[in-house]
Amino acid sequence: MKKTILLIFAAAALFTACGKKNLTDETHSFAENRWMRFEPEVFKVDIRNTDKQYIISTTLTYDTTIFSADELPLVIDFYADSNELHNFMPSIRLKTKKGALRGSAVGQFHTVTDTIDRCRTFNKPGTYTYRIKQGTSKYQIDGISSLNFKVTEL
Repeated sequence: MKKTILLIFAAAALFTACGKKNLTDETHSFAENRWMRFEPEVFKVDIRNTDKQYIISTTLTYDTTIFSADELPLVIDFYADSNELHNFMPSIRLKTKKGALRGSAVGQFHTVTDTIDRCRTFNKPGTYTYRIKQGTSKYQIDGISSLNFKVTEL
């Protein structure tokens, strides 16, 4: 556990040293470790510099004894404050091509980070709202503990 904490602090120091700036870094927990299909998690990000590119990533924490899959498809709608709508459908890769779990584990809970949008540019300054839904065919997914959403300047 101490090694994990030290590794997180080292990674944070490295990102800070490289000049990358997190615009949003927010985590939502799921009640009863259950993600309902039609109940999106909503995140907001304030974009002021349209000349920059951004990396959008998510970190998922889930119980491997309850939820086991190779990936988790997402449906993402994002809106500008002018109601301009964009959407895309990335996946969080939970396993490698050889079937090994990606990320790190504490007990039966596993945490995996994946970039869901590389080099995103925005047309105009303003507040963008991201609505993230799980994109499986199931009405609910049990075993999902939390979802982190991060937007970082390149």
